[in-house]
Amino acid sequence: MFGVSRFVPRFARVGAWDGSGALVRDGTVIDKVCDASKEMTMTVEIAVQDVEGARIAHEEGADRVELCAALMGTGGLTPSFGMIQACSHVGVPQGVQVLIRPRGGSFAFTDEEKYVQIADVRSAILAGASGVVVGGMTEDGRIDVPFTRALAEAARNEAVRCNRKVQVTYHRAFDMLDDQFAALDTLIELGFTRVLTSGGAACVPDGLGRLRELSEYAAGRIQIQAGGGVTVDLIPALKETGVSAIHLSAKRTMTSDGGPGGGGNGVMVCRTDRDVVRAAVAAAR
Repeated sequence: MFGVSRFVPRFARVGAWDGSGALVRDGTVIDKVCDASKEMTMTVEIAVQDVEGARIAHEEGADRVELCAALMGTGGLTPSFGMIQACSHVGVPQGVQVLIRPRGGSFAFTDEEKYVQIADVRSAILAGASGVVVGGMTEDGRIDVPFTRALAEAARNEAVRCNRKVQVTYHRAFDMLDDQFAALDTLIELGFTRVLTSGGAACVPDGLGRLRELSEYAAGRIQIQAGGGVTVDLIPALKETGVSAIHLSAKRTMTSDGGPGGGGNGVMVCRTDRDVVRAAVAAAR
């Protein structure tokens, strides 16, 4: 059986939301939540696959990046140690959030896959990540609490060893859960920084109502970050929901010569689109 104690000891929460809507840890403001009653900016996170993408995001004013591999076709997998290290040196204000996901498909994992992710969390923090994007669920639609706790605590443990702060995000497995409000309570209890969600829908445009409900229910206890089909044109509507952060890939597809072993000529790849990042940041401000 998979257990927490065999991996990591328990540590303090990632942070706490103060009365002004700031996420504070060790006296440092990590992030801000949006008060829908006021004119405030939204945090912009760009999903990237490489150093070029991280650099574009930084140069165009994004607040942070989520780094993953194989974004096209899988929705993202765990990137390499070297890629994490290189992107962490770019200097994005809130750093690099690293997706931890060993394969595509279901978010219900075997014990072996859980062990891999615990190791990947530690490696990501060691490589310089400022946070990890993690999660797991049971076959019957609930958060896999022991595993999810172990993921968060592995991140905190390694951050303490590295004398750094860490953020922990629950990824879009959240949208597959049966009771998202109960799930929020669980993630708050586990000390998560934020949840990435499309509002339980296939994509954000179809989940705006639920995003508003989740934001109201969270009430500043955890950050609600909208992701999954976010476009620049949708950002004004997202501001109205009260979510304080958005996540988008801002990508363009192009044809690349695969070369030997690369799938032959005419392989479709995606790259970070500078114009889309710039427009998203402007719309969020």
